[in-house]
Amino acid sequence: MSTAVELLDQGHEVDLYDSRTFIGGKVGSFVDKHGNHIEMGLHVFFGCYSNLFRLMKKVGADNNLLVKEHTHTFVNKGGIVGELDFRFPVGAPLHGIQAFLRTNQLKVYDKARNAVALALSPVVRALLDPDGALQQVRDLDDVSFTDWFMSRGGTRESITRMWDPVAYALGFIDCDNISARCMLTIFTLFATKTEASLLRMLKGSPDVYLSGPIKKYITDRGGRFHLRWGCREVLYDKSPDGETYVKGFLISKVSFSST
Repeated sequence: MSTAVELLDQGHEVDLYDSRTFIGGKVGSFVDKHGNHIEMGLHVFFGCYSNLFRLMKKVGADNNLLVKEHTHTFVNKGGIVGELDFRFPVGAPLHGIQAFLRTNQLKVYDKARNAVALALSPVVRALLDPDGALQQVRDLDDVSFTDWFMSRGGTRESITRMWDPVAYALGFIDCDNISARCMLTIFTLFATKTEASLLRMLKGSPDVYLSGPIKKYITDRGGRFHLRWGCREVLYDKSPDGETYVKGFLISKVSFSST
């Protein structure tokens, strides 16, 4: 939908296809027959999501985000609450360092092992060379965060109690499955930008406060949505120099068959 907004602003015609009955992808939601808003999961928006914030402002939805206190809360088994509190008079990276040192979510041993792992990561380089650090992070796209973290001396307890919840917030998957690139990108931004770790949440359901305003912006400018249409095949071809490229998609209306 973000691409559709940009194309429409440039004067193109746009059609969007979705195999489901509602739009929004991972941040989609719908209203069931009882009037309940059903969401794909909890959605939090880190302060470094600048492209999303710019899109929301363009479609008139920038006031639909509620800014939380600058602290991350972990609710553990038995209702025990842990906290990563970034509130501090001085900004990045000191606000993050003190939050990590003071957190009650990890034991001293795990904090020490975390410190070693992060000291050996591109996060430290980012303080002096952000662009070089991000390039180093991009090279870790095919490595899981767990594999990277454990190879640098991190502990499984740290993953379970702190980094898995962060991974779920980012991509709805745990550290065994999320790439090191994704997690270390966020860590790098946390270390260099004070507002990056400041969370925001929607006022309510995404179909009302996020995908809804984007859809209205698109349809007001002639864009069209086609629901229950799915991609059946990706069509490929080869260029004269032997490179494979995508030349189209085979799509069809989704049908239900009774068994």
